[in-house]
Amino acid sequence: MYTAMEPTLFLMLIAEVLQDIGSVSALSTTATPPTPGLSLRLAGTYNYCEGRVEVYYKGAWGTVCGNNWDIKDAEVVCQQLGCGNAVEALSWPKFGSGSGKIVLSDVQCKGDEFFLWDCKNPGWEVHNCNHEQDATVLCTDEKYKPAGTEGDVVFMQLVGGPNRCAGRVEVTFFANWRKEVCSEGWDIRDAQVVCNELYCGTALSALSDGSFGKGDSGPLMTHVDCSGSEDYLLSCPYEYRPATCGNYNDAAVICSDSGLTPTGMPDFGSSTIFA
Repeated sequence: MYTAMEPTLFLMLIAEVLQDIGSVSALSTTATPPTPGLSLRLAGTYNYCEGRVEVYYKGAWGTVCGNNWDIKDAEVVCQQLGCGNAVEALSWPKFGSGSGKIVLSDVQCKGDEFFLWDCKNPGWEVHNCNHEQDATVLCTDEKYKPAGTEGDVVFMQLVGGPNRCAGRVEVTFFANWRKEVCSEGWDIRDAQVVCNELYCGTALSALSDGSFGKGDSGPLMTHVDCSGSEDYLLSCPYEYRPATCGNYNDAAVICSDSGLTPTGMPDFGSSTIFA
């Protein structure tokens, strides 16, 4: 039989639960859970949401071994850091090896855990790994570190050609490992901005046929759409960080100061033979 006190007790219990929930701090790009002394971050890049997985344990940052590392483990990392969904889970240190202790290994998440260390694992500092196996994660979101935090460098160059005024376009953006510009939509207006930025004269050709080879990094930008009057390529509209270039080659440019003489003037992405 119910008594008059039971609704009151129930409301008090609900209030207490809500108070406890509200006391849990929001997750951030360096996620510190209620468990004292533990935290999580992605290191080695300009972006809080991609990098080498590191856990703060016993007063120091350590890495996570990539043994059995998969997309479900990466998903827990991205969700814990508030970085969206996992794009890629790598079992090697794409952004450079870490240092110090390896604190976790053989992590086996189901994908719905709140914290990485809640996933099944053999225990803290139990591993048979080295830093060439440091786990890496790429998430969908981007959260920039302040300028000067890591590799505060932005510059462009033409590579694979005979000199600095002809070649494949590569853009170094902070410490981003991606440098390639996809040739989808690449035309003479885009090439003109490149030539102006590099003080290489007038654009003679905008190449999309892979004349200067393919880069060994990843695509930084695609669908570049310059008007031709911009001072910098990064000032033009573009799509940032595509997954791949698809069927398109790396964008390339021939500027007048290269000394090359195209035998056919550019036709907005057509092949151009030069002498």
